[in-house]
Formats: sequence, C-alpha cells, structure tokens
Amino acid sequence: MRQLRCPCCKQADLDAFFKIPNAPIQSVVAIDNYEAAISIPRRDIVLNFCNCCGFIFNSEFDTEWDYYTKGYEDQQGFSPTFVEFITRKTQRFIDQYNIKEKLVVEIGCGKGDFIRLMCDLGRNRGVGIDPAWVPGRFPEREDVRFIRDFYSLGHGDLSADCITCRHTLEHIFEVDEFMQTIRASCQGRKPTLFFEVPCMLRILQVQAFWDIFGEHCSYFSPGSLARVFRRNGFEVVDMFIAYKEQYLFIVARPVEKPSTWTHPLEESIEALRAIIQVFVRQIEAQVDAWRARLLHYKETGKKVVIYGGGSKSVAFLTQFDAIGLIEHVVDINPHIQGNYIPGIGLQYVGPDFLKIYQPDVVIMMNSIYTEEIRNSLHVRGLFPELIGL
Repeated sequence: MRQLRCPCCKQADLDAFFKIPNAPIQSVVAIDNYEAAISIPRRDIVLNFCNCCGFIFNSEFDTEWDYYTKGYEDQQGFSPTFVEFITRKTQRFIDQYNIKEKLVVEIGCGKGDFIRLMCDLGRNRGVGIDPAWVPGRFPEREDVRFIRDFYSLGHGDLSADCITCRHTLEHIFEVDEFMQTIRASCQGRKPTLFFEVPCMLRILQVQAFWDIFGEHCSYFSPGSLARVFRRNGFEVVDMFIAYKEQYLFIVARPVEKPSTWTHPLEESIEALRAIIQVFVRQIEAQVDAWRARLLHYKETGKKVVIYGGGSKSVAFLTQFDAIGLIEHVVDINPHIQGNYIPGIGLQYVGPDFLKIYQPDVVIMMNSIYTEEIRNSLHVRGLFPELIGL
C-alpha cells in the first residue's frame, strides 16, 4: 500500500525522485531451495523526499511482511577488515563516554556480535534484543543474554545505561513512533544512545543504486537523522561518518526540554534537496554505464562473478540479472553459502569455488574490502580483474 505521508513528520509535501521496478522485498534471508527463493515477492521501490523534514523513505514499503523472523542473515564479523573497523570505533565510543562496567542494551542485535564486543571492551553487561537472534550461534556467557523479540516499551525495565542500535533504524518505517518508544522506555533516566545507519549522502553523491533495496525503507542523512532525534526528545551529542563515508553514527541522550543545538555535520533541507537533484540527473547514466560494461563482458565471453552477498548483490542483480551474465555470487559467511538469493535464484558459493570456476572479472560489492578480497584470490592462485563498488 502506497504511503502518502512522511512517516516522520506526517506531512504530505513529498517528491518521488527515484524508482527501482520489481525489486525483491527481501535480500538478507537464508533460503535453502530455489523455488522458495524465486517466490519471494517483488514490488517497486519508490524513494520520496519530504520537503518538510528532509526525510527520505520508500513509499511502497510493505509494512505487513515478516522480514526478520524467518532466517534473516546479516553477520559481518567474518571479515577481518570489518572486525578491525568496528572494534576501533567501539573502543573509541566506550572510552569517550565511559561505558565501562555498565548495562548495555542493543536494539536489533542480530546474532550478537556487537553486544558481545561492547561487553568485552568495556567489561559491561549486555542484553541483546532481536526477533532474528539465533540461539547457539555463539557460546553462552554470564555477562550477555538475549531476548528474541522486537523492542518495546516494556524493555525500559532493563534500566540500561547505554542503548545501542546498529543498522536497524533504516529497517523501521514508522521512525518517529519507534524513537518515541525508546524515549518513553528511558523512564526518567539518561542513557547514552549510540546508533549507526547507512549514510544516504554517499548513496546520493556516488549514485550507489546497489545500496537501495527492499528491506531498507528509511534513508538517513546527518540532518534528517539529527532532526528525528531532536523531535523525539533527545539531544545530539555527536555525529560522525566513517567506513569510506558509508556509515553514519550518532551519539545522543534524552532531555526534558527540546534541544535546538545543531551539529556541524548536519546539512539543511535545502542542501539535501540540491544533492537529490544532482542524483536524479546522473543516476540513469550510472546504471546505463554498468549495463554497457556487463554487456561487453558477455559479448567477449568473460566469466564474471560478484564477491559479497546480501543486500548489495541483490540490489545490483535486480538491475542486471536479465542480462544473463553473472552465474555465481561469492560470500565468506558460512551460514549463507549454499543458500539461494531471494528473488534472483542464484546459489551463494564460498571463495574456494572460484578455484574451479576461474573467473576473469570479480565485481566487489564493497571496495573497502579490496585488499582482503585480492589476498583471498591470490592465495588461491587467482588474478582476475577486480572492480569495486
């Protein structure tokens, strides 16, 4: 059902500016058979810009679909590059805000990688909350427990000193209602909030259509994210962008009186509108250039694989699967290998498969992993052309 009002400010002054037809509504779910994979529903993605609050969202998002309780698989901890990055950023946060020997609650904890890291680095106690948590993925430990559920007002009884939420807010359509629930759950306390989301500025500025996909209904710039927090009873303490400008972090605390301070990183609504206008002028050429490149590879008999499964690969293949060039998608997560790509039907393979396949070209879904992937290929005696998104 098309959403005709902004889910944040509830205003109807919207501009639809980008459409992806017929995209799978899921991309990060483990499906063990081809028929179930290709039966995942498809629907258009239509990005809208709210002229009142600057929020960007998919107006076609299906709010009734069960996205997260049937095999959601999103672990990044198998990559040494990512582990080094998140460990460094987490230690910085713990030291700067003295999150040591405290109770940390993580909303959307996934399989528990990050809440365990928070406890390890700060000698904290942790509670992870997520409907997609899988018992037994890690050994049990006394300082961390998990609740397999969606976050609710009742979880305020946990009396958290710190609330973390990484790569979850972009999956929430009714963003303001969600933030109101978190604010009410603070119950007169002032926990430190540490949130992380994909940075929409980068997506717009490099026309990263591969970062726009079915599960993500909400897209945040520094300005729109800060306004969401202020509007719902929080003050912005800090913001920063990291991981080659892909990830946007915010530190905030609840306040009794509305905060008016703006962070230097925040862009105005007018500035974001101008960035969108450039995106609209350039996105078609970006997609066309990729299509021409892939068609050339097909015409010249090149064997091309994608390296990096999950959401980016599904978004990329949504645009180009009909070309019939790419037959294999590689992923290092053993829990996704052998499963089938939602809506596409290709089967994920592990890196060792490439020793048999001998690809000519490897398209890396995230160029930040270039050295890690190059080394993985070289130790297997492979020296293909590498292209990074």
